[in-house]
Amino acid sequence: MNRLVFFVVFGIFSFVDGLGTSSESRAQSESQAAWIYSSPGAPENQFNYFRTVFSISTVPSTAICRFAADSNGHLYVNGLPLRRKVTRYNETLITAELVEVSGALVAGRNTLVVLHHSWGPITTFQRTAAAQAGVYVSCDFGLVSGTAGWRVVRAPEYVQHTEQIVGLTGDHRIRYPQIIVAANALPGNIHDPSYNDSAWAVPVVVSGPWPSVPYDVETEGQREFATPVPSVLAAGLAAQALPFSTDPYSIAAGIDTSTCTSDPVLTQQVADSLAWAAPFVLNNTGSSPAVLFVTFDFQRPVHGYPYLQLAAATSAGVAIDFGYSEKALSEYDGSYHVSTSGWLNTTGTVGHGYADRYETVAGPQALELPDERTMRWLTLHAWLAPGAAVVFDQVGIVQSQYAADALGSFDCGDAVLQQIVSLCLIHAKVSMSDSFVDCPGREDGQWIEDARLRGLLAARWFNVTALSHVLVRSLAQSQKADGTTHPFPPSNYPAGSTYDWSVQWIAAAWDYYQWTGSVEFVQQFWPNIVRYWADVLSHVLPSGLWLTPNVEADIRIGVHCYTQQCSSGLVTPWIIERLRFSVEMAAVVNDTKHAAAWAATADLMAAAFAKYHVVPASGQLPTHVADVYDLGEPNMPRGYSQAGQTVAIYTGLLDTADAVADLSYAFPAPQGNPPSDVARWNNPTYGYRTLRALSHVGMSRLAVEHLKQRYARYLPANSRNPLPLPLQGPWGGPLPEYAFSRADGNFAPGEINPTQPIDPTGSHGWMSVPLVWLHESILGVQWTSAGGGTVTVQPDAAGLPYVSGHAVTPLGAIWVFYQPSTGQLRVTIPSDVKATVMLPKDVAQPKQRLHLLASQVPADVSHVLSSPGTYAFKIAH
Repeated sequence: MNRLVFFVVFGIFSFVDGLGTSSESRAQSESQAAWIYSSPGAPENQFNYFRTVFSISTVPSTAICRFAADSNGHLYVNGLPLRRKVTRYNETLITAELVEVSGALVAGRNTLVVLHHSWGPITTFQRTAAAQAGVYVSCDFGLVSGTAGWRVVRAPEYVQHTEQIVGLTGDHRIRYPQIIVAANALPGNIHDPSYNDSAWAVPVVVSGPWPSVPYDVETEGQREFATPVPSVLAAGLAAQALPFSTDPYSIAAGIDTSTCTSDPVLTQQVADSLAWAAPFVLNNTGSSPAVLFVTFDFQRPVHGYPYLQLAAATSAGVAIDFGYSEKALSEYDGSYHVSTSGWLNTTGTVGHGYADRYETVAGPQALELPDERTMRWLTLHAWLAPGAAVVFDQVGIVQSQYAADALGSFDCGDAVLQQIVSLCLIHAKVSMSDSFVDCPGREDGQWIEDARLRGLLAARWFNVTALSHVLVRSLAQSQKADGTTHPFPPSNYPAGSTYDWSVQWIAAAWDYYQWTGSVEFVQQFWPNIVRYWADVLSHVLPSGLWLTPNVEADIRIGVHCYTQQCSSGLVTPWIIERLRFSVEMAAVVNDTKHAAAWAATADLMAAAFAKYHVVPASGQLPTHVADVYDLGEPNMPRGYSQAGQTVAIYTGLLDTADAVADLSYAFPAPQGNPPSDVARWNNPTYGYRTLRALSHVGMSRLAVEHLKQRYARYLPANSRNPLPLPLQGPWGGPLPEYAFSRADGNFAPGEINPTQPIDPTGSHGWMSVPLVWLHESILGVQWTSAGGGTVTVQPDAAGLPYVSGHAVTPLGAIWVFYQPSTGQLRVTIPSDVKATVMLPKDVAQPKQRLHLLASQVPADVSHVLSSPGTYAFKIAH
């Protein structure tokens, strides 16, 4: 345990005692905290230490420090890391973390240290560009940031450079490769109150675009815990195609171009060391310099801060290069990003420069990288002079993700479906950090389209709603005067949002209102909502037809809108549904004018949808929704896609008979593979919509088989998984970024799959959204009033042996167990909930009823339960 404290606390740890006396505490004279930095400006990729020493007579039971940093910062109290990052922000509206520090305090003298990272005025997917770097601290026991009592110094071990990681598409999306030189580290322990920092500078008060007192963030900090690497893939010799270089980009390039030869003996030695938590050694016994490598498999995507702990026999001057990979096989071109030899392609997902370097000193030492990384596979390449060695005590990652305890559950007796649930939960969790990010590695962006659905997932499975508030707030803060929003705020990346993505913001606001019942929440964002709809509805003709090419629809597949006279059959149902959500929100804030106008517009659009987008049955083709309608060219190809049928069906824009015929054609049994004239869905959120549409019309058996078929390629030991077994792992995965696979298109090796991006990820969260459907449609738990006071429970076994699980609602979890073979249904409801339990949806015989056991209540097709407890039912005539 003590060993862990050393390496998670210090970027570099030296076992030298503190030097002399401290320039002690220096009680604050300011009553108000100030923003401070080393100087005016926002340097690129510069690390600084800010330090203060303070005294308290007794340790309070609670102690909150409000902490903000532009661009980012790690907060330590007495050497304990209590925050490693701040929540993403628009610089003018920056927020403060509320950090509970009492557990780190001692009576007497204490230290507070901030390792601050100024990113500079760069483009990223997580911030608006920095105009001024700064640190802000205000603790409720009187400690505040300012000039009195604080010191600042460059963190010399972190090499400053300006080579930002560049995506394969040429975009700047995340930050920098890091180079840490242990020999340059400050001597002594800066977290010891007696450390002498008199040579450090006094920080200056700086003025930035921030509020003088930053807003309190609505989320808690990340849950962080050290995770040692669980398994080794290979270890051996890495022959280098490129010479050693100090160029930051050369680190990843060197790993990518190396030829790795696995040494079975060394690999087994490393495996044994991991099994017994014992050290392992990479040593050069030859007469020439050599690069030895070891590649680890975390067995699932992980996100956080890689760490090393090295033992006393480690040599000085060894460069240890860190390389990362999320995927083993690219669905884009069929190339491998990971080989069983231990070679990794570090560039294929995140981009050029996604690697880090640590240069050792002699003796025991520890490192924790200061920026977040995402990986499933981690490779270490050690550049060793003759006779040099590195002795590894520990290798791992401090996992960092939002605190999400799986309060929800699902079980069904089907092994394949259970594998899918486990894999989806892994991806749901790894992509929850300070917001719902699409992928924490390549982009780390809060993309609205999938974030909305993952907000539902987080609420229903983890009882997490604060991240949804961050989503709604940051979208509103990004809104322009014309009503449009950024697609992944807060960010300064030059991008505008398409309407099918931005309208998810309305859905996210609706979801949050439905969960909380908070009228104040709706009022807070009501001006933004009104402004948004003014723009969206400006594209509605008097006929009700909604015209705009500014939509994504199903990405990279199907027929798309390209002219100003075009209307999307995929997106129009969303606009109608979200507009009707807004009608209900208008009513709760007493905006009768907009409620009436929007309700009339929604009805007008629905009639126009039936006229222009619904194609009548003809020959073999059933009545269906066309992908597009072009008012200027009505005879142009209109498209028939799986995705295009989904939202229209579960929002009631097709009648049930037409919907069943449509889905039966587009998703034919037994697994829902489309005929040649129907485009397969690709965007993973359309996977959720597909399952929901099928269940909506009583086709849940097909939905289950379709889900299993679409995910089989990524499951462990599945016959459809193309990876060699050593690369599959116990959980399978990772899940792809988009669903149309190389097998779906029968692509030859090396042939490009145009439905996939050039830089496919292995940490995306949006393939996890079938978890929402399992609770909504299979357990059948849905709340019917804002705040969750009334719910319906109507399970659907969908051909499974049984369905069982906990579905979280605003007022607590509801447990459902339903076994059709025995006719058993049991339901547990929490306090303050009125639940209407209905005859399961898959019950085929019309005369069957629900018998509430141990009661005198007559059998019926439904029962209303208003007291907490567990209720047992028998399904019988």
